[in-house]
Amino acid sequence: MSFKEKYLKKGASPYFIAEIGINHNGQVDLAKKMIDLSAKAGADAVKFQKRNIDYLVDPNTKLVDPTGYLSKNENDIPTENKAFGTWTYPDKRLEFNDDTYKELITYSKEKKLEFIVSPWEEKSVDFLVENNASVIKVASVDATNYHFLEYIASKNIPTLISTGMTSYDQMNITNRIFDNKNCPMMFLHCTSAYPCPLEDKNLNVINVMKEMFNKDVGFSGHGIGFEGTLGSVALGANVIEKHVTLNKQMSGPDQSASLEFDDFEKLINLSNNLVKAMGSKIKILQESETTLKNVLQKKFIALCDIKGGEKILDKMIRTVVSSNQDGINPEFYFSIVGQKAKKNIKKDQILTADCI
Repeated sequence: MSFKEKYLKKGASPYFIAEIGINHNGQVDLAKKMIDLSAKAGADAVKFQKRNIDYLVDPNTKLVDPTGYLSKNENDIPTENKAFGTWTYPDKRLEFNDDTYKELITYSKEKKLEFIVSPWEEKSVDFLVENNASVIKVASVDATNYHFLEYIASKNIPTLISTGMTSYDQMNITNRIFDNKNCPMMFLHCTSAYPCPLEDKNLNVINVMKEMFNKDVGFSGHGIGFEGTLGSVALGANVIEKHVTLNKQMSGPDQSASLEFDDFEKLINLSNNLVKAMGSKIKILQESETTLKNVLQKKFIALCDIKGGEKILDKMIRTVVSSNQDGINPEFYFSIVGQKAKKNIKKDQILTADCI
C-alpha cells in the first residue's frame, strides 16, 4: 500500500496540500480565511511553517529588525515591490505562538482539513509530537540536514520531505535514515525557486526517484502555472503541495510564487480529472466506443460464389460497410482465410458465423 493510501487518504485522487506557509503575513484572521478557502477549493490539508526563532538562530548572532511591508489583507497592495530573497530571515512578524497554532489546529479539524507543519528546529518538532501530529513535512532546506532528520525520524511520525536543492546521492542518505528508524517517509519532488521556471521543473526525475527508492513520489510546486502539477500527476504523483495566497499582489516573501484560490480550485479539479483520464493500463474496447464501432465497423462480403466445402481464399472476400450486425468483423480475418465454407455462399453475400 502506498504512503498516501496508508497514511493520508484512500482512493485514486491526489492528496492536495494547500501550502499557506507564511502567506498569512502573521495575521490570524488571514490564516483562518485561507483555511476556509482551502476547504472550499477541495484541499485535503493545509500546511504551515513553525519556527522557535530563539532556538533556531545561532545565539551569537544578533537578530536584526525585519524589513519590508507585510500586507494586512488581500486588498492591502503597497507600491513597494520587494524582490524574493531580500526579505529578512527569520522574520519574527510571521511567527505565531504555540497557543495560536493550537487554535489553528482545532479550526482546521473543524473544516475537515489535516493540519500539517514544517518544523524548522527540534522544539517545533516536539510541539508537533505533543499535539499528536499525524504527518510531519520537512522543507527542502532540511532535506540534507541529516542530524535534524534523525531527530524527526526518531519520532516515528509519517514524514513528507521536499527535495529541492538535493542530489540522488543525498536523497539516498535521507532515505536510509528513515528506513533505519522504521519511520514512514515519502519524497516530494521539488525545485526551490520562487517562482520556478518551467525549464527547471525536471519532472522526469519523478520516475527515476520512484525506481530508486521503490516508493511513490509526490510533488511540491512553486510555479505560478499548472504545468508542473499536472505533469507530475500524469507521472503518478499522488501527493501534491502547492503554495496558495489570497492575492499574488500582496506584499510578503512567498506571495508572488503562489496560486490564488480560484486557480488552486481549478488545479485540483483538473488533477482529479487527469487521474480519471489516465485510467487503466489494460487496452480493451470501451463501452463509450461501441456506438461508433457499430456505425463504422466493416463486415466481410464474398467477391464470388463460394461452394460449400470450398476453401476460402483471401481473393474471394473483402470488407465493406454494412448494417448487417450478424456479419463477421475484420479482426477475424485469420480465422476465415483457409477455412472451408460450411454451405454455399453467393457473390455479394455478407459472411456470417454459420457460413464458416
